[in-house]
Amino acid sequence: MSDLVSASSLFPRERRKESAVVLMAVLGLTLVISAGILSIKTGVFDAMSTDDLMRLVEVRDWMNGQAWSDLHQYRLGSPGILMHWSRLVDLPLAGSMLLLKPLIGASAAEVVTLYVWPLLLLAIAVALAAAVARQMTDGAVVSMIAAAVLALLATPALVHFRPGAIDHHNAQIVLVLAMLLFAVQLERSATKAAAAGIAASVSLAVGVEMLPAIAATGVAVAGLFIWRGAPVARQVSAFAAAFAASSLGLALVLLPPGGLASPVVDALGGPLLVLAVGGGAGLLLMVGIDRYRSGFGLRIVGAIGIAVVLVGAFVWLFPEALAAPYATLDPLVTSLWLERVQETVSLRTMLRIGPEDVPGFYALPAIAWVLAVVAFVRTKPSERFRWALAIVMLASLIAVSAWEMRGAAAAAMVAAPIFAAAAAVVWRSLAVGSNLVLLSFVVSPAMFAILGNSAKPLIDRFVAPSPVAFTSEASSCRSVSDAAPMKQLPKGRVMALVDLGPAILVDTDHSVFAGPYHRNNDGNLAMLKLMLASGPMAHQMLREQHVDYVVICRTAPNRDIIERAPEGLEAKLVQGDAPDFLDPIKLGSASKIAVWRVRE
Repeated sequence: MSDLVSASSLFPRERRKESAVVLMAVLGLTLVISAGILSIKTGVFDAMSTDDLMRLVEVRDWMNGQAWSDLHQYRLGSPGILMHWSRLVDLPLAGSMLLLKPLIGASAAEVVTLYVWPLLLLAIAVALAAAVARQMTDGAVVSMIAAAVLALLATPALVHFRPGAIDHHNAQIVLVLAMLLFAVQLERSATKAAAAGIAASVSLAVGVEMLPAIAATGVAVAGLFIWRGAPVARQVSAFAAAFAASSLGLALVLLPPGGLASPVVDALGGPLLVLAVGGGAGLLLMVGIDRYRSGFGLRIVGAIGIAVVLVGAFVWLFPEALAAPYATLDPLVTSLWLERVQETVSLRTMLRIGPEDVPGFYALPAIAWVLAVVAFVRTKPSERFRWALAIVMLASLIAVSAWEMRGAAAAAMVAAPIFAAAAAVVWRSLAVGSNLVLLSFVVSPAMFAILGNSAKPLIDRFVAPSPVAFTSEASSCRSVSDAAPMKQLPKGRVMALVDLGPAILVDTDHSVFAGPYHRNNDGNLAMLKLMLASGPMAHQMLREQHVDYVVICRTAPNRDIIERAPEGLEAKLVQGDAPDFLDPIKLGSASKIAVWRVRE
């Protein structure tokens, strides 16, 4: 029995009763705060993000007969685009809807699924966080409770678990927590090692967001074998074989013929398969060589050699994968759309436009990482792998979140069990009583967010924030109810603002040019050029693209476009000076959008 577990038996009974009362109070307050963060103020469809809406479109298309391996969105872009998402998330959503449909009808089945799916994933994520803390402390119950508190108050992540959140980010968070849970047990069980490899491959099959964390895990496992050699050979082999085999198997199941060699870098395809299958095979080769000639130095040389071959093969086969993630976007699309997407904001930009928000996003992961380093130093060598894994995985997620703030969601969730476990190891007295749970509540992202917002007046005295360029949720046009007036119009091709595209696809039969996806460069570019154009040029573009309707957001027009082109089409429409080739459609004064029909 570990010191952390046995210490609880020495705790006085009176103090244990007091601690139980405190724990119940903290848990109750945590649940109240978490419920408040997760609550929605509108109907579930209006609570959905643009990505959630597009996921619903994808699920409906598949249920209506679109092929399993066909991920084209034929009503988006010009003339349609291939999405970079995965059917793995569509599968449980469609299954739930089909199961409930005979019982409550198709519409109600969608609503129930939109509520239940994200909340179910949140429950799994909290349970996984508690289980990770338990494994990293050899069973300390208080660390499990502390991890659950932190997970429930991980505000950067909770947005992905609110009702209506059916995009893949919540599934990705669950998968990376599962990978961590199994990986910290790798030395003890080949079965758990294989499970970690499978969780990693499933995550890659869902999306590439967790690639840095998966790569960090692979490096940690390789480092474990270099360090210990034969005693962990079976477990490392199980991880490598499971990761390589399941990655290839999932690719065969998910991708269309020829997809295995597709040079895509934003989804499962040739580049990711080279890294996953090649990395797993390389690790197996290291283990095989060590069986015949074992040695620490030889394992290091072998690892370097395999890494060089793997990177060389990647660069040789897919040199285009080395380009920046958004290198294919037109500069106009980048400046007028991508740079205005809030979730792509970097830490550097956040410090400039909203420094009060930084603690809520970054404080807990940073603190957890420091504590993990201290725990690594203080624990016995035989227990250090779990902390080395925590250090490299959390470092990778922090780096991603510093590049784009959307990475902070996974960083906050992974930091929850790492902080709870590391604090219990570094300060043994916290492993009993309620102090660790209280500390976790205090350092939670939710509390740091409250602290940051409270300090905003003081921050503003010393730092003059740059003007925020993001449109408020209340005035923007992106929800299903905003697009609803278009249901009364005959089916047509719509030139509308980027964020309204998914809502139009969900609620109508129209096709749209613009949508908030980097693969839709041509459709977004066509919309932006049209709104910047004036007079005869705009008319010509509408004819060439066979556009039926033009839509703008009355409550939040694109000020960047208007400032760049004061005589452009959007500026004229906002001023009420529509050109004669556009006929206004009356939608009522309550409508947030304005629509014009293009004259033939």
